[in-house]
Amino acid sequence: MVGVMPVVTLRLYADGISAPSMLVWRYGIALLPLAAVAVATRHDLRAALRGGAWRITLVGATLGAGQTLCFWESLHTLDTSVAILLFYVYPALTLAIDRLFFKRPIRPRALLCIGVILLGAGLVTLPGVTNGNLDPRGLMWLLPSPVIYAFYLAANAVLMRRHPPVVSAGFLYLGLALVFLAAGSVIGIEVPTTAGAWLLIVFIALGPGALTVTLFSYSVPRLGPTSYAIIANTELLTVVAIGVLWLGDAVTPARAIGGALIVAGILVHALSRQRTPHPNALPVVPGSSPGREREKSPSLAARSLSPFTGRGAG
Repeated sequence: MVGVMPVVTLRLYADGISAPSMLVWRYGIALLPLAAVAVATRHDLRAALRGGAWRITLVGATLGAGQTLCFWESLHTLDTSVAILLFYVYPALTLAIDRLFFKRPIRPRALLCIGVILLGAGLVTLPGVTNGNLDPRGLMWLLPSPVIYAFYLAANAVLMRRHPPVVSAGFLYLGLALVFLAAGSVIGIEVPTTAGAWLLIVFIALGPGALTVTLFSYSVPRLGPTSYAIIANTELLTVVAIGVLWLGDAVTPARAIGGALIVAGILVHALSRQRTPHPNALPVVPGSSPGREREKSPSLAARSLSPFTGRGAG
């Protein structure tokens, strides 16, 4: 879903829709299904707000809006391949933030996987880098984006543990929508004038918008920022696939090798993740059945089904 965004964004730019206006429509429309699902599933939004969900809105309004605007503005003057390659240094930055700010040890295998993925990203985007436009204005917009995004992941990995995914997603997009609506009220909001532009706006609001942010809110607290950053590099493969299938880009040996390296790095990291016992798991007594032990403590077994059990305050 995220991988199709550069292509759609460039189409909207050609239709006269600026980045802030595109984002106003994207986040505003995406809030409608998110709110509807939250109400339909009987989530108490007021209780979530009292429980600290407003902090997710604050993250969206600051770090989220900052990295989003920087990346999409850079595409006005920077080749897409250059922007994608420079942005995808954020997994390495996420690893550094984990070590420096949260004192988590750096696993050599994670470092190796990130190195392999970055090498693959370089090979995949090499044609665009060598032939692309290295406009200074685009670079100035882009360079802060991966740094901000790394902090954005770290903050959401902590804050989103406390709330259901659809609630976290809604409060995150609320912050983003408010910021870009405020910006649009000052600089103006372009309204799409064609059915095709409206179709693209609705698509990025529902697919790469509401659906993707809900999946993001589910996965980031469970994977952690570093693992999420590594696995999310599948977006690069989507960008390449779209370029080959829709835009007629050539499949070069370098791109094929680069794609294989990205897949290898992601798979090695995913397969090396150790399964940790659930915090509420009952010990199995020798000679007894695990199922019977569960039956003796039905309340504990029920509580252990919740994905939020035992996560604490984050």
